[in-house]
Formats: sequence, structure tokens, C-alpha cells
Amino acid sequence: MSGWTLFFCAAVAGALAILASDWNRRRHEQVYKERMRRSMLFYEIYPLIVEARQHDIDRVQIERSRIIFYAVCPPGEVGSYVLSERGHRPLNPYRVWALTQAVADELPVLQESRCYKLKRYTVMRPNGKKDDAYQFIIRNAYKMECLYARQRKPRLY
Repeated sequence: MSGWTLFFCAAVAGALAILASDWNRRRHEQVYKERMRRSMLFYEIYPLIVEARQHDIDRVQIERSRIIFYAVCPPGEVGSYVLSERGHRPLNPYRVWALTQAVADELPVLQESRCYKLKRYTVMRPNGKKDDAYQFIIRNAYKMECLYARQRKPRLY
């Protein structure tokens, strides 16, 4: 076999290994998301999600120990759910990501890239450890659209 043939075979094998790994990761994420949607925690958070559907959402923060929804108009908090207040333990990183995906499925506008941006950020705990958290943030153009739609009033002639 020539050097190019071996190189090509190695490249194909590497690409297949990467595809298999990615497929396996996505399958695990789907399983975690489905488990989260069937959990008691999601059942308890669901009324908050239903309430958020009735508002223009400015921001959604999903952290290890809480989830918070903020509205564009009127500005401020729509609602929050603190896990420790309801008897739940803090979530591990996989469950935080699964909850983020499940909330995005329930609020489809969060998945529109022209409307919202998903940002990962770090939260420092009192013991010095770092946790990943996720935040859906409204884009300025979409926020202006929402505010303009609220300001328009029908004219009576």
C-alpha cells in the first residue's frame, strides 16, 4: 500500500470515530432531556414555564440551584424556582444542561437564533468551586420588536 492510501484510510477511520462519538453524545443528551421532562422537578417547574409563555421573555437563567425567568415588559422577574426551597438537591452539570434543553423545547422562541442567544457562564460557589450555568438572552433587535409591538395601539378614526 502506498503512503497516500494509508493516510486516506486513517483519515476515514478518524472521521468515523468522531461521528460515532458525536452520535453517542447526542443520544445521551436526548436520554437525559427525556428523563428531565418526566421528572418531578420539571413537573413542579412547568407552571412557571406556562406563566413565562404569556410574557415577552428578556432572560432565562438556569443554574445548579435555581431557574429564573425575567420579562421585557413590565421589566422584572416573572418567577423563580429555587430547588432547595422545594426539597430538591442541586443539579449535576448533565441535569443542568438537560433542564436547559427541556425549557427550550417548551418555549420554542428561545430556540430561534434571531431572537435569543444561549450563553454559558460560570457561577462561583461559596466553597470556591465553579459551576456552569446557562442563560437565554434576548437579542436587542427582537427586544425592540417586542417593545414596539406593545407601544402600537389601534387608531380610532
